Amino acid sequence: MVSAVSESLELSEVILEEMFGLYQEIRELSEEEILSCSSDRAEKLFLKLDALITRDLENDVISILLGKQELEPAFAHMNRFRNLYTVRLEAIYSSEILASQSPWNVLEEFPFYKNYLRLVRTEYEGFGLKSGDRVFFLGSGPLPLTLIVFFRCHGVRGTGIEQDPARAQLSIEVLDKLGLSEYITIINGNHLSMNPVDFTGPDTGARALMIAAQAEPKREILDHLLEVIPAGCRISYRIYEKGLMKLVNRDSLLDLPEGYREYKRIQPDPPAYNTVIFLEKKSKCSKNRSIMRFFSN
Repeated sequence: MVSAVSESLELSEVILEEMFGLYQEIRELSEEEILSCSSDRAEKLFLKLDALITRDLENDVISILLGKQELEPAFAHMNRFRNLYTVRLEAIYSSEILASQSPWNVLEEFPFYKNYLRLVRTEYEGFGLKSGDRVFFLGSGPLPLTLIVFFRCHGVRGTGIEQDPARAQLSIEVLDKLGLSEYITIINGNHLSMNPVDFTGPDTGARALMIAAQAEPKREILDHLLEVIPAGCRISYRIYEKGLMKLVNRDSLLDLPEGYREYKRIQPDPPAYNTVIFLEKKSKCSKNRSIMRFFSN
């Protein structure tokens, strides 16, 4: 037992040194450098970070690292870097799709395309959706893969919400190139752009809302949605809670606002990394019963 604890401490120190080394390099990069630098420095750092946080480690090693307060700045920088580089990667592939005579082939070459196939299937089944339903996706980015896969594989229409104007416009052009503009729409905005009619309209009402892993801050988003969505409405959000991925995405430690109940949690099925948490707004009064029936399976 003592030997096992000693080995865990020793391994955690090795990983700690590796993480601090990466942190020193990552924190030097500005947002502009991560998003648009022509050198391959950002790519190399992303690959090193991805290899580190996807390592299969024992829970006691993770617990030791989680308890180190001095790592908090490193976690924040790594999360920021990973999110920005993901945006860069999506923007690169969006541009390639627009320039290609075979846009679907380019889309399928996206490094995490197979992950999205598995992740979207998890959400489709977790919500109990069917073909013809509509969903909202908050934080759709420059390449709205979630919504594309939802429609292509399951016939579910979607509306994406993206707060960055340039990324929203790029995603609109990609959808047009893929011939999906009739089925998927993009709104330039954020969670504050949403209102009750988005969920209760007979023709446009959404059956569910998904929150991207990169959409932050989760607590603020969930608090606002409580004021917008009807009782019984279902929401999912994605977190990373496996291994070191938990360290760079602290949403796994999120306390839910009062007013929601968690009705399902589905662990990642490789190659996907995301745990999907399914929530439902609690019913508070009898006047919401008809709305609840609208959202029930």
